[in-house]
Formats: sequence, structure tokens, C-alpha cells
Amino acid sequence: MAEQFDPYYRWLGIPPEEQPANHYRLLGIKLFEDNPDVIEAAGDRQMGHLRTYQAGKHSQLSQKLLNEVAAAKICLLQPDKKAAYDTQLRPKKGPGLICRNGPEGASHKLNLVPFSAGSVFGEYMLLDQLGRGGTGQVFKAKHRTMGRVVAIKVLSSEVVQSPERVARFHRKVRILAQLHHPNLVAAYDAGQRQDTHYLIMEYVDGQDLWALVKRVGPLPVEHALSYTMQAAAGLACAHSHGIYHRNIKPSNLLVDKQGVVKVIGLGLARVDFEAISADASFGAELTAPGRVMGTFDYMPPEQAVDSTKVDHRSDIYALGCTLCTVLTGHPPYPVKSQMKKVLAHREGPIPSLFELRPDVPFALDTLFRKMLAKQPDDRPQSMDQVIAALQGC
Repeated sequence: MAEQFDPYYRWLGIPPEEQPANHYRLLGIKLFEDNPDVIEAAGDRQMGHLRTYQAGKHSQLSQKLLNEVAAAKICLLQPDKKAAYDTQLRPKKGPGLICRNGPEGASHKLNLVPFSAGSVFGEYMLLDQLGRGGTGQVFKAKHRTMGRVVAIKVLSSEVVQSPERVARFHRKVRILAQLHHPNLVAAYDAGQRQDTHYLIMEYVDGQDLWALVKRVGPLPVEHALSYTMQAAAGLACAHSHGIYHRNIKPSNLLVDKQGVVKVIGLGLARVDFEAISADASFGAELTAPGRVMGTFDYMPPEQAVDSTKVDHRSDIYALGCTLCTVLTGHPPYPVKSQMKKVLAHREGPIPSLFELRPDVPFALDTLFRKMLAKQPDDRPQSMDQVIAALQGC
């Protein structure tokens, strides 16, 4: 059976689980963006991109998306309409939040921090909502005495009801507490207030690399080199502690306004107890043998077989896939179905960055292809080797 064409995913990079997309997602900008110049430029860029497909066999779909993007742009550029739309998107005040992401008409209560600017959470004043997903919410907040700005993640009631997911959250907290590096997001505090589990982290004033690529397109080679080198340095620190990320991808690399990269998303990390003098405070491996963890677009072949057996070389593979995305705008195997992705990573020919983008240096293309070797033994054997090779590009 022919695979159904999804224009939102193929043309705008919006996966099925994020559809229908809100106006901000359609334009590829951060949630509640207030700068009209950014909104207008993003709308024009997306519409220009979609117009390139109007002469093809999917011209009707292109026109449909053009109309949606244009409507989103118009709405966000009109202050009254934008204010009303933002109100609909923001969580409602009250003892909990009502989420209707399930079946039509179904709702369930999420025991999250009721958001409004100026609300108090312990010693912190909430300033803004940075994100909201399946595990909970992330807020920008400020310590009322110290004045330090932080990010606070709180778990939803759905996660709290799952002992395994709560254990994974606290395992992530313990992992972060062990790591200190300028290219890793720092953890400051964690705990539980009544039924709310929370993690207080370093606030990064910037955006993730996937959002950046969606906003400006493929990055200059020198920027891609710098960001990849910094991510490799942060991961080298984690690897030295016997911690393997298992979910490296552009959206798990934040870049601040000074160009400093911070690795996030260690919730799926594997801890190698034999490689380090770790005690039981990390918690046991939470992935059952044979279970797949990670993101298929960036997943090395061995991780798709058994996520419990991976090591630092799996992160090297995923970082190579990430390098491809920031240089070309798409992962190395841009197919849609999960099975096709797995097969492509396992059996497909490794693409050439130089063929996709002629300004990529030959040395960088060679390193990329080595990072994506099918067998871990054929890849660079450490992030330090990756960094040294990047420095020579």
C-alpha cells in the first residue's frame, strides 16, 4: 500500500503527533512570540517555501497549507486577535488544568502548576511558560531572594500515576546532578511539593537547533561545526561518567544568544555501572531488554535492536545525524514510516554531505560518513576523536 503523503511533516517538519499545529508551530517560531517582525518574516519564509510545491502533483495541498500559514500570520500580526488566540493556548488557572488531547469530548485533569505571570511556586515567581508536553510543563521563573532566573519542569498527573515514569524522572535528576560542564544544562534542585514533582535547571536564553533550522534554514558550515564540537564536548563529559545519552537530536541541543550549546534530554540516558564507581542512587536500568528507546531519525542500527546495549559510539552516530540535519535541513534518511527509518539506518547507503551541499569541506564529509558507519567499531571511538577531527575541518 502506498504511504500516505503528509505535507505538514514533509514540507514543514511537523510530525503527526503535533498535528493539528497551532499558529506558532505553522510559522516555525517559538510559542507566544511577540515580535511582529519575527512573525512576518517567518510567515513570508514559510509561504515562499510552500509556493515551490505549487507546480507539482501536490499543488492543492500546497495551496491549502499556504492558506493556513497566511491565516496564522494575519492572526498573530493583529494584537487583538493574537491576544485572544494566546488566551486559548495558555493553560487555564485553577486547581488543575483540563487537557482535551484525547478522544473527542474526552478530558482529563492534569495536576500541574496553574500558570499565570506572577504566580509563586515555593521560592520562585513564575515568569512565563516555556513549553508543555506529554510529561508536564516547563516554566521560566525567578528566585524571589537571589534574583536568579531558572527553568522549572513539573510533571503532569499522568506521569505521577506511573511509577516507572516517576522513577525515570528522578533518575534523570540524579544523572544531571553528577554532571558539570559548560555544554550541559546544570541542575540546581529537585523535589516534591505535595503531588507535584519538579526539577529546577539552568535557564538557557535561546532555542534548540531544530527550531533554529526551521526558522532560518540550513546553517552556515562554520556554525554547524561549532555547535557540533560543543555538543561533542558536553557528551564527552557525560561519557566519562559512564552516561550515554541515547537520544541526541537537534531538538535536544539548545543554543543561547552567545552561541553556546547546551545538551538536554538525558531522561533516556543509559548508565554504565561497570564503567564508573556508581552506586544504586542512579536507579536501575529502566529500559527492558529488546525495547527501543530514542528517536528513529537519529537512531543508530544497534539501538533499534536493543537500547540497553548501546555505548558512547551510539551517541557519535546520532550526533552525525544531527550534523546532517543542521547542514541540509533534514536527517540523513528523510523517510516517513518508522520501519523505513530503521531499515535505512541499518542497510541504506550513507549519504554524502558534499553531494547535498557542495560548500561542505571534504574532511567534514569524510568524518560524517565515518560517524554514520553501520558498525560501532568502524566509527570514531570517542567524542575526543570527533572533536579533533572537527577542528581539522
